[in-house]
Amino acid sequence: MVFEAVVTDLLNRFIGDYVENLDKSQLKLGIWGGNVVLDNLQIKENALSDLGVPFKVKAGQIDKLSLKIPWKNLYNEAVVATLDGLYLVIVPGASIQYDVENEERQVQEAKQKELLRIEEALQKTAEKDKPKEEKKDTFLEKLATQVIKNLQISIKHIHLRYEDDITDRGKPISMGVTLGELSLLTTDEKWKTCILNEAAKIIYKLVRLDSLCAYWNVKSSLYYNNSREQILLKLKQEIAISTHEPKGHQYIFKPVSASAKLQIDPYAEIALVSPKVILNVEVRSIAFEMTKPQYLSMIDLLESVDYMVRNVPYRKYRPCVPPHTHAKEWWNYAINSILEVHIRKYNRMWCWSYIKKHRLNLKTYRNAYKTKLRSSKITEDILKEIKALEKSLDVFNITLARQQAQAEVIRSGQKLLGKKHSQAEKQGGGWFSGFWGKKDVKMKEEESSVSEAFENLLTAEEKKKLYTAIGYSESSCNMNLPKQYVASVVTFNLESTSVAVREEQNVPEILKIQMIDLSTNVSQRPGAQALKVEAKLKHWHVTGLQQNGIVPSLVASVGDATSSLLTIHFETNPEGSPVDQVLNVQSQPVEIIYDAKTVNGITEFFQSSKGMDLEQLTSATLMKLEEIREKTAAGLTHIIETRKILDLSIDLKPSYLIIPQTGFYHRSSNLLIVDFGRLQLSSTNCDGKQLSPPSFSSLQELMDRAYESYELELKRVQVLFSKSGEDWKAVRLQQVSSQHVLQPVDIKLHVAKSMVEKDARMANFKVSGELPLLRIKMSEQKIIGILQLVDSIPLPETSPASPTISKRKVTTVPVVSVKSENLFEHILDRHFLLTDDDTESEESCNADENSQITCSETVDEDALEELEEPRTSASEELTVLQVNFEIKEVTLELLRQGNRESRVLVLTVTQLGTQATIRTYDMTAVSYLGKISLDYHELKDAENQPLHLITSADNTGSHLLKVEYIKADKNGPNFISDFDKTEQMIKVSFSSLDLLLHTEALLSTVQFITAVIPPKNPSSSEKERDEKDSAWKSKGSRLKKALKLSNDSEIFDFKLFAKMDAFAITVCDKKNNIADIRIQGLDSSVFLQARQTEVFARLRDITITDVDSKTVHKKAVSIVSDEVFSFRVLLYPGATEGDAYRDMSKVDGKVVLRVGCIQVVYLHKFLKSLLMFLDNFQMAKEAVSTVTVHAAEKAASSVKDFAQKSFRLAMDIHLEAPVFVVPESPVSQNAFVADLGLITIQNTFMLAMANDSLVPPVIDKMQLQLNHMRLYRTILQSGPSQCDIQMLKPINMQLSVERNLAATWFYSIPAIAIKGELQTMDVRSNAVYNSRET
Repeated sequence: MVFEAVVTDLLNRFIGDYVENLDKSQLKLGIWGGNVVLDNLQIKENALSDLGVPFKVKAGQIDKLSLKIPWKNLYNEAVVATLDGLYLVIVPGASIQYDVENEERQVQEAKQKELLRIEEALQKTAEKDKPKEEKKDTFLEKLATQVIKNLQISIKHIHLRYEDDITDRGKPISMGVTLGELSLLTTDEKWKTCILNEAAKIIYKLVRLDSLCAYWNVKSSLYYNNSREQILLKLKQEIAISTHEPKGHQYIFKPVSASAKLQIDPYAEIALVSPKVILNVEVRSIAFEMTKPQYLSMIDLLESVDYMVRNVPYRKYRPCVPPHTHAKEWWNYAINSILEVHIRKYNRMWCWSYIKKHRLNLKTYRNAYKTKLRSSKITEDILKEIKALEKSLDVFNITLARQQAQAEVIRSGQKLLGKKHSQAEKQGGGWFSGFWGKKDVKMKEEESSVSEAFENLLTAEEKKKLYTAIGYSESSCNMNLPKQYVASVVTFNLESTSVAVREEQNVPEILKIQMIDLSTNVSQRPGAQALKVEAKLKHWHVTGLQQNGIVPSLVASVGDATSSLLTIHFETNPEGSPVDQVLNVQSQPVEIIYDAKTVNGITEFFQSSKGMDLEQLTSATLMKLEEIREKTAAGLTHIIETRKILDLSIDLKPSYLIIPQTGFYHRSSNLLIVDFGRLQLSSTNCDGKQLSPPSFSSLQELMDRAYESYELELKRVQVLFSKSGEDWKAVRLQQVSSQHVLQPVDIKLHVAKSMVEKDARMANFKVSGELPLLRIKMSEQKIIGILQLVDSIPLPETSPASPTISKRKVTTVPVVSVKSENLFEHILDRHFLLTDDDTESEESCNADENSQITCSETVDEDALEELEEPRTSASEELTVLQVNFEIKEVTLELLRQGNRESRVLVLTVTQLGTQATIRTYDMTAVSYLGKISLDYHELKDAENQPLHLITSADNTGSHLLKVEYIKADKNGPNFISDFDKTEQMIKVSFSSLDLLLHTEALLSTVQFITAVIPPKNPSSSEKERDEKDSAWKSKGSRLKKALKLSNDSEIFDFKLFAKMDAFAITVCDKKNNIADIRIQGLDSSVFLQARQTEVFARLRDITITDVDSKTVHKKAVSIVSDEVFSFRVLLYPGATEGDAYRDMSKVDGKVVLRVGCIQVVYLHKFLKSLLMFLDNFQMAKEAVSTVTVHAAEKAASSVKDFAQKSFRLAMDIHLEAPVFVVPESPVSQNAFVADLGLITIQNTFMLAMANDSLVPPVIDKMQLQLNHMRLYRTILQSGPSQCDIQMLKPINMQLSVERNLAATWFYSIPAIAIKGELQTMDVRSNAVYNSRET
């Protein structure tokens, strides 16, 4: 018979590498007889090596594998394949004792598989540019179709189990998957089992799945310590079937049964009436369940697997004794692991004898492989030599030597005769690789050999009869199918799905999610290369934790009962449409109810007592050079014409969230309703793709066209507060009502995605949008109700954060030198190795010790010369995202509740927006506020208008407030030129603002706010203060981390610029205006560098005006000098450390302060009016006093800290002291003047002599001078100056203060020593009387 070769090869490929006792000779004899029966096949220990996991097979067996092939009557009898009993127990590799011989054999097998994979990748790369032949239905495909007609498959009794007592010895875990039965049967059109005859044109197959489930047992009993027979017996007894469910398993995926009906019409493509394949899958129920112990054990297992992978290189040194009583053995294990794997191995590699031996091995292997390539028939000695050398060389060197040998053979002009022979010797990858469609070269040769054998064995009449039976024609070929023809249809129906989360088994669920009636329909039109997917979900229910005998509903469908909750339609190349893809998503409204106990329970469920530090293990992948094509106008046009156009339409009807008082919903609860509105997302440029270059008038228009645009719209987003008994459902449909907190708003966004990935002129994403009006209305009762509702909801208890231990990651694979690493990348770029996966496994890395040496030994001189040239890549500045969003107007109305709601305060903000640009190396964000106003409506002004408590100038084109933030990467190409070596910068500009402090309005506002804010518990005020202090400290530490200083002293880590033009305050009461205060020209800046921090502030002018019409002294406070103050602080971190400590010219900080002269005119009536105004706000005064005391305490603490640190602060202070003018009366020009003179403070530092100290203490010597302080009488009038009458002639005073900066440990010098000198005071008391006489 001619088929046994194919079947034998299939069985050998699929199971030969995974079973121990496969008798290949018996296998061939069985196939020749028509029946193959294999019993008790033992699974190999390394059967899972292809998966790359640190697990081993402890015990595994296939009870029975049978294959019945009726060779003599292939068309009237069934082909039956049966797998009965597959049992597997998997354990961590550390659970199995290390066997040197076995491990070496597994390493060599893994190395050969890796070499085979690289060879296949090279072959695919060489063949990818060759033209592909048109595929035909071959003879074997037609024969396979005939066999499929009566093919029957039965798979029964599958149990795969993993056991682990290494992760947590106190809580061993076991997880597994079991399968009762999976069968494929041939049926008739009524789905009854039968044997199809030759006349049957349509094939009917019935697939049945019975009892597929998965379990995860915590604190489980383990089987791997038992004998093999006991393990297999346990596995057989614990398989779930429809009539029996084993006890003791903690199922995470409960047993599920399903059926599928498959209908195949081999001749459908001729008639083009019905689909060729119709598949209908029916699943009744799928249930997932998880408990908290299972979740915690999953986290522990993931972390344990990470450690197992790290431990692979050290397994051979691991002792097989417990550590508690064998400390010496375990210390030797730790020492030997580091020495052998990371130190001695690389010391040997640099030994000259080792290098010489390695070079000789490479040369010998290259010559032997060249002999193999040149010979059509390879001798046994050559094969043995190659195999022996491959044991000592690693994958990298073997592959490199093979490529060199192949290049030398081709260069010599000889044919690669051994290449075809070597390919024929390759074998497949086993079960998993076979399922992924990995084809062997041998199968291609078998196909042609089988066809040729039939040509020789059958007569012409027999061939004609056979071809007619299977529908094969030697001249047949695939037809071009019509675009509208549907060839395949797949339907999937799932009645119900549930996901449950519990604390423990047999307790009520914390959360349960149920999806009802999920259906999917997939159809294919091969003529148009089109695929259509339609999915529908009928209902969706979520329930929470049972409380008081009631299970709360968290999520429920509230839409039309006749329509599906969720509908998804996706299609490629839709018929009758110019677009390439269509995606439509529609959903009905959903009601979401917040349940506090359920949310808290879920939060606690997913809290772990320890952090998880998982290191994702990624294999070294081979790099390829990316071709970057210049985006010219022609290139843009090409992309636009060939792009895939997506017609996107998403319509999610408005869903809403209900937050009940106390966190549990019942009909009498006060409710806060958040309506998310209707979301609509649609594409805007789906008008076809036939665009011609002449249609674009400019390059900018062409670039604007090269975007995929989408419109996002949210309609009627609103927030309501409803008290018990109010009909919020009807109010939700209204535009304005007393229940509305946030009135319905509409949001529009425009999203554009560039079709050009890398073009500096075009942003990858553009987002723009606007919100016309955001209006919030709240009365005092509504505010109180919302605050009470929020306060009544219990929040989840936060577990104390476990201290995170910083672990030093130990690399299991040594780091190669820079030269070798660059060489390796160069080799990859030159495509010596064309693959995308691992180059070698961890075991092969440990087995061979020459991966670093040969890099410089096996490459030609040209490659080395190219490596010496610097490889530069141009840094390209690309725009990733552009955002532009603006809220046209924001209105906040505070209402007073009475018989009807009346306005109290109305805050209006216009033009509130932001603009942001994110590029490869920088980010810029600008936020602005156009205008702000605050109106008080309970009092009217002279024009019967509300009082304008806050107003801003209406300057077109300018903003009241503008904040600009810039963040740049110091590695960017324009960091110096465009950003002035600054990593982060903030610019704040404030134009002008007018405030009206009206007594009655402010008192009413304060009373309103006091009434709605709940009173605080006095006993908790101190605790809250401490919490705020700790919060500020944590924020400060986070800020320091965010502003991590650069090591480059020329780089500015942070800059801040703030500017305020004008700030005006009017103080008045109901009857009169009291004062006008105007502040102008406030500038400030902060510069932060690694070695210097600079803070600067300056105020140009401040004026306080007495608006009393009777007084002649209008300016109560005014500036005589050019500016109010100028303040500069310079800090130098670490400037006095080390050798600089003895250099007294070095300081830690410097303060430069200049204060201008302020003239204060004392008018008793004016001062009394201000004090009476302030007395109305006694509570505010007490609050300010409390804050002031607290701030003083913190300042004193900070000063104490500075003193303990011996902080050297150089001071240069010049204070022009205030001038106080006291007139006789508001209308009199006679005045008493107190000029406090000029105050200067300067200091120097010196070292004190200390014989008993290695570190000399530092003395801060400060000089304080007071000059030209005087008292006199004068006449305040414009015109010629009057002669002042001196009451106190100018006096001068000097103070010398010596401060011991080391007072905490050096006691020989006082902490503070003060010396003063006051010159002669000339006081003329009779000047007062003389002046009165004159």
